Amino acid sequence: MSVAQAAGIEPRDRQRVAWSFGLFFCVFASWYVLRPLRDAMGTLGDVRSLPRLFLVTLSVTLVLTPVASALASRLPRRRFVAIGYRVLAGSLVLFFVLLHGASPPPLAARAFFVWASVLNLFAIALAWSFMADVFSHVEGVRFFALIGGGGTLGGIAGSLATAALVDRVGAAPMLLVAAALLEGAVACAMRTASHAWAAPGDDAAVVEGGTVRWLRRAVTSPFFLAVCAYLVLFTFTSTLLYLEQARIVKASLPDTGARAALFARMDLAVNVLTLALQLFVVGRALRAVGIGAALAALPLLTFGCFVALRLAPLLGVLVVCQVARRTLDYAVTKPAREVLFTVVRPEDKYKAKSFIDTFVYRSGDALAAVSFEGAWGPAIVGTMAIVCAAWAVLGVMLGRRRE
Repeated sequence: MSVAQAAGIEPRDRQRVAWSFGLFFCVFASWYVLRPLRDAMGTLGDVRSLPRLFLVTLSVTLVLTPVASALASRLPRRRFVAIGYRVLAGSLVLFFVLLHGASPPPLAARAFFVWASVLNLFAIALAWSFMADVFSHVEGVRFFALIGGGGTLGGIAGSLATAALVDRVGAAPMLLVAAALLEGAVACAMRTASHAWAAPGDDAAVVEGGTVRWLRRAVTSPFFLAVCAYLVLFTFTSTLLYLEQARIVKASLPDTGARAALFARMDLAVNVLTLALQLFVVGRALRAVGIGAALAALPLLTFGCFVALRLAPLLGVLVVCQVARRTLDYAVTKPAREVLFTVVRPEDKYKAKSFIDTFVYRSGDALAAVSFEGAWGPAIVGTMAIVCAAWAVLGVMLGRRRE
């Protein structure tokens, strides 16, 4: 059985799905070129300063989110997508200049950690907002896992490129590779738009409502509040695990290059496993078990990871937990969560959704960052049992609400 047959792709949909697949390949390849570099720079100096960097990231995200919303209100949607990715690519060229050299300045390295974290969210949120706009909710259930497979394949390519080249050419030149991939994302997005919006005005700017209106919708709508709570619990647990990861990796691997190589190998393992699931399993599984079950699976696995790391805080246990958790997130939970947004209005896809995917996402990071001190004490298992149970219930509720 071919991939197209497994996903139920009709001939009329193939061009749109193929270019969307290419868009995700480029966006995620760019991010996975950057991710090991960001994580390695985050371990420079005292890892206890990482929580402060998450707070700075939240502040930067809060400043930029209204700017992105204002642009979405004034530009045709395909032009907004193109400008967004080109601004991010230009920022990487600037960091190439700042970080070029054998020993990057500590301040520039920390600034890159913050900006890479911001860039990651905006680039991926923009791609998913665009997908929610050009596909219906029925098409989303059928195609989003496959389209996400493009991102996974891009993640494999980006991880391999960084693992193979960073020791030879250095970190700074890899930023130019990431910038070029974002330009590729622009080309794919324009071709996707040409197959989705044939008539003039189909991609008109999202002009309904100002900042106050979409912000009010994001924090007062029962649906959006549930999505916000689900995402905060996801990022809260993710950041606690990330901070513990930084502590264990720094204690186990004294060399920055070895840490970057480990992160790249973990990324590669995650993406290979995710790709296999996305191409042949997840689309059918989502139709069979429903969105709610898919959203509830990650909280249960996450609780198991906290128990395992509390009992055995070792590098091998950490690697297994992080690879398993991220694979489930990318292959199952992320496509299921994005399907939720196919049924909302266009202004919500580019404004309220953007606010949720950036500021609300980073709010969970900040909450974990300020509570990290002593977080891995004896009470961690009991605390995570409550958190993950509430998180799973929210997933089931969101699945029912979407249906």
